[in-house]
Amino acid sequence: VTILWWAVGYSLVFAPGTPWLGGLKFAFLRGVGSAPNTDYGAWVSHSTFAMYQMMFAIITPALIIGAIAERMKFAAVMLFVALWMFIVYFPLAHMVWGVDGLMNGVWNANAKVKSIDFAGGTVVHMSSGWSALVLCLIVGKRLGFGKEIMAPHSMVLCMVGTGMLWVGWYGFNAGSAVAADGIASNAFMTTTLAAAVASATWAACELITRGKASILGFCSGVVAGLVVVTPACGFVTPTGAIIIGVLAGIVPFLAVVKLKAKLGYDDALDTFGVHAVGGTLGALLTGVLATADANPNLAANLKDIVGRTLWLHQLAAMGLTLVLSVGATVVIAHAVKAAIGLRPTSDVERQGLDINEHGEEGYLLE
Repeated sequence: VTILWWAVGYSLVFAPGTPWLGGLKFAFLRGVGSAPNTDYGAWVSHSTFAMYQMMFAIITPALIIGAIAERMKFAAVMLFVALWMFIVYFPLAHMVWGVDGLMNGVWNANAKVKSIDFAGGTVVHMSSGWSALVLCLIVGKRLGFGKEIMAPHSMVLCMVGTGMLWVGWYGFNAGSAVAADGIASNAFMTTTLAAAVASATWAACELITRGKASILGFCSGVVAGLVVVTPACGFVTPTGAIIIGVLAGIVPFLAVVKLKAKLGYDDALDTFGVHAVGGTLGALLTGVLATADANPNLAANLKDIVGRTLWLHQLAAMGLTLVLSVGATVVIAHAVKAAIGLRPTSDVERQGLDINEHGEEGYLLE
């Protein structure tokens, strides 16, 4: 993804172009230097902005791959990700964040869909989550799924990873202000509140349904809260963040615990339940709870719809994101399957892809 970003990805997302896709003005990072790109930030250097946005581009397909862990060939993963970036991520990110994007309601006065997404509810979480569901359905379940115990092998690492995610998410959310200002500090605060409340709510749901709260549930609640607040963090007040946290602890919990069991799909890291459901919920709540009191930029192009009909524009953005992500993933997955195949043989899968495809092991137990 880094190489694609350098070659054309950054330009296709952030260069001026059409409402659907950027042009090639910044191809090979040409002209991306120490001076700010004032279309996106008043003082942060253009090169810093480009590298910062690359983080979003890298993490998004990584979320998809978590859903099909242990059962997709390495070559198929590489080809799928490359195609998905060009067909889904680059166009979608431009539509939402590009200066002339179709759905950039904050900065593009001519946007046809006047939606808002502060740090990636649609671009990152909805796109990856819905694509993950489609891909894991096409690839199929892991061998032994539903018959063998597949619980997390290290709760210590789950806890450590959650802590790293929570701290890193401040760069993800507050950093999207592209400035050290009041909007960034508000995003910092709302992100913290939503994550904390969601973790407590998820734990409460566990107490109600199974009689015990778990560390895994705490970790899942934190991530769900972070996901749901992502599109809203720079647009809502602390009270709005509390509301988001409560719903983030309930709705993704039901998706992960109840919906997944009922439908029987094998999503190894609950990318759909947390990121697709959470991102979709967050995008909608952003339209309901956003206020110019939290972000004065909403008083410009969106002053007539904030607090009124903004949620309708959010629904339109959500629908477009869902259709693009699901439709493209179906086509890409079947194309890759026809070209080189998606899944290794059963023997290779049982032995482990680390050994067979990379000649190494993650854990040396002997």
